[in-house]
Amino acid sequence: MRIVVGVCLLSMLGASAETVDGSLNGKSGKLFKVAPDQRTLEFLKETEYDPKTGIGKSRFTVHWNEDVEIVESGEAKDFSAVKERVVASFHGIDEANAEAMKKGEAFVARVATLYFGAGDELATGPEDEHHKVFGWFTPDGKGRQGTILIDGRAVPVSLRSRHWRIFTSTPRSPEDLTKGFWKATLSGTTLDGRFVADAMEVEPLPDPRETDDPKLPRVLVIGDSISMNYHDAAKEALAGVANYHRIEGNAFSSAHGVANAELWLGNHHEEGFGWDVIQFNHGLHDLKQAYDKETDAFGEYAMPIPEYQANLEKLIAKLRGTGAKLVWCSTTPVPNHNKGTYARRKGAAKEFNEAALEVIKRHPEVIVTDLYGVIAKSPVFDAWRRQNDVHFYKAEEREVLGEAVAAGIRKALE
Repeated sequence: MRIVVGVCLLSMLGASAETVDGSLNGKSGKLFKVAPDQRTLEFLKETEYDPKTGIGKSRFTVHWNEDVEIVESGEAKDFSAVKERVVASFHGIDEANAEAMKKGEAFVARVATLYFGAGDELATGPEDEHHKVFGWFTPDGKGRQGTILIDGRAVPVSLRSRHWRIFTSTPRSPEDLTKGFWKATLSGTTLDGRFVADAMEVEPLPDPRETDDPKLPRVLVIGDSISMNYHDAAKEALAGVANYHRIEGNAFSSAHGVANAELWLGNHHEEGFGWDVIQFNHGLHDLKQAYDKETDAFGEYAMPIPEYQANLEKLIAKLRGTGAKLVWCSTTPVPNHNKGTYARRKGAAKEFNEAALEVIKRHPEVIVTDLYGVIAKSPVFDAWRRQNDVHFYKAEEREVLGEAVAAGIRKALE
């Protein structure tokens, strides 16, 4: 098996529309049921819909070539984990430091990438007029500096004091993917109706089978940045009660939720990945409106209310399929008109919550956590109500919201 390294695998391999095809090429998703003997795995990604049939698909069987290239990409805080020399690249080098490098003098870069497992074939020296360099690097144990071998000379190099980054690239095997829990970006082609990967850029994810308390139920929260605001408070309030999980990133609009629901739910049929309670919310991205400064007028909603309601119906159907108890979390208010890039109108959340409740009433098994009402009644949010940012930054605000979310989840667990 041939394995190569690279911080941006697809770009290094030169993947392009002219050289590769297939619906999964360049797509990212989660990996399940990796079978090295059969050279197959299950790949779960955002749902894409056939424009002709309207049928969506999110789960695929992926095959791979015998010489598949697998790279784990990551990031490091400093060079302390490097115990011996390693091939590295440094770039983000300005003119003055490029000139210093040419003279064999100490230079400063913005970005470093460590290529574990690579050899001399990657240590190719300076590129792009000395604004980038590949070579054998030896850290000096002081955090973000060391020496890089250029034309046989050990040249001092360090990362600048602000806005620096260190990436890592480590070769992996298919057998490695059978251990733990991974997501991947694929590169490959469709052959005889099967997608065959020739490269995978992988990243480890927390494995709930190792991190969860198996004696406690599992809870999934689907929501936008507001759920990020109260995440820590809700998780702490449910400590010892439930294994509290939140989706990666922002749930955005209800349409985004429909497309990503299966990816977020994961392989819930498999032991250790199931859900006992799912709390979901979409609204603040649906109710965004265009704003015309000249007329001082708000335009149409980003998601018309009838479509919003239809999306909620689709979401409930998808979430119900897990067997979990469902909790709908009402959309938090827009305190005052926001006429900026993300324009929102005061009062819009009330309209969307009323529309959502029309849907929820058709599903009496769904529990409602009314965060909108909590905010309306609590004096903790008095200062928040005087501005136009929908987010919650104060610890006491997040604590109130987290406790309300925890109360709804406890009710679902009764």
